[in-house]
Amino acid sequence: MSLKRRIWISLTAILVFTTLVVQSADPAPKPFRDGDRVCFVGDSITHGGNYHSYIVLFYATRFPERQMVTFNCGISGDSARGAVGRFGWDIAPHSPTVATIMLGMNDVGRGLYGKENPDEANLKRRQDALDRHDASMRTLAEKLQAAKARIIFITPSIYDQTSTMKKENLFGVNDALGICAEKARALATEFGGSVVDYHGGMSRINAAYQKENAERTIVGRDRVHPGAMGHLVMAYLFLNAQGVSPFVSKTVIDAAAGRVIESQNVAITDLQTTTQGGAFSSLEKALPFPIPKGADGALDLVPFMQDLNQQLLVVNGLSEGMYELVIDEIAAGTYAAAELAVGVNLATNRGTPQYKQALTVAAANDKRHYLTARKLRSFVKTEIYLRGQKNLDLADFEAVKEALNARVEKMRAAGSKYTRYYEGQTKLYIAEKAKEPEYVRGVEEATQAMLAANRPTTHRFVLKRKP
Repeated sequence: MSLKRRIWISLTAILVFTTLVVQSADPAPKPFRDGDRVCFVGDSITHGGNYHSYIVLFYATRFPERQMVTFNCGISGDSARGAVGRFGWDIAPHSPTVATIMLGMNDVGRGLYGKENPDEANLKRRQDALDRHDASMRTLAEKLQAAKARIIFITPSIYDQTSTMKKENLFGVNDALGICAEKARALATEFGGSVVDYHGGMSRINAAYQKENAERTIVGRDRVHPGAMGHLVMAYLFLNAQGVSPFVSKTVIDAAAGRVIESQNVAITDLQTTTQGGAFSSLEKALPFPIPKGADGALDLVPFMQDLNQQLLVVNGLSEGMYELVIDEIAAGTYAAAELAVGVNLATNRGTPQYKQALTVAAANDKRHYLTARKLRSFVKTEIYLRGQKNLDLADFEAVKEALNARVEKMRAAGSKYTRYYEGQTKLYIAEKAKEPEYVRGVEEATQAMLAANRPTTHRFVLKRKP
């Protein structure tokens, strides 16, 4: 049997198996704990992407009592083999108690795909790439296991090979990533890890999104890198897999009886109600998750608000009519008695004091993420190259500059399509590497600002029947 035939049969079997296996069969990751040190290991989708930043923001707003430290360990253009190579100096020093691994997009060799009639040599290179990925993922898992970290295998995010957008379609890449996803599942079983299924989940969501318009995509126009919407979808899939409660808080009041029927993650005091309205003090133990700018479209694709972001206020026993909700003497909305009886999700209301407080937490998180992704991780990417140069002393900055500029000139002479990118990385490193301690302090300060801004406070709720 030819290699081409064997690979085709293998790929078909894996795709059929993937279709039959539901996500619930995957070993689910547990929520992060107080004191956890979480490393998010990945490529550019982790390096500059927001899915893990949104996860951090969720934990900061939902679990303000949990003191966690998180680390962006993504590197643009990286592979599983690359992560193994930098493990000792870029991942292990963080002493992770938890590590997520999402790799594969660069491992499969995207340039090997998109050919209608691949020859035997091409197919062998594809298989070799998959074999190298599998071997390196195993080595990475062994290193993390030896470091006593709980491992969360994230199946690769998708390459969009179904959109009809104009960008060249390297058809077959997403199928190869599906193979990487199955390998990740097997490793999770072998190493006692857990799984978050981005590949399967995003494939299904993307297919539904494209039903009305085949040019749509939940990832970027390059078919690879998601924008804010796609990253919120990814954060949803991760948090939902962790089985996080949907409730920011749940308050159920019988206004006619003047009593609290139910309270989840909230303490209600000083309750005074009649069928015409009333007032109470509320100390919620969490804040609503503030939907990031540009990510709103994800709410039409996944039930984020229903499954993860319910700040539910239910008031029964009110007379028919309209009621104004005032929180801390600020008008927060007008609702019909029938709406309040069913329940109002205040997490959708951007005018509440709680939502505004959450926006303060989000601003600090944005700064933390920006400094890490755009500065510190870019320095690390450059240093991966520098560490690979023989007899180069990284403390000799003049020699470092010479080596980096020489690389750019060599790429320019060869007509590399990556010249512009590496020229930018070189300029950044030369101009700002000396500011690294300042950026590290900035990340620490932003993290502390998050922890200072997310403290629960008591709010006074008043419901007034409108004439």
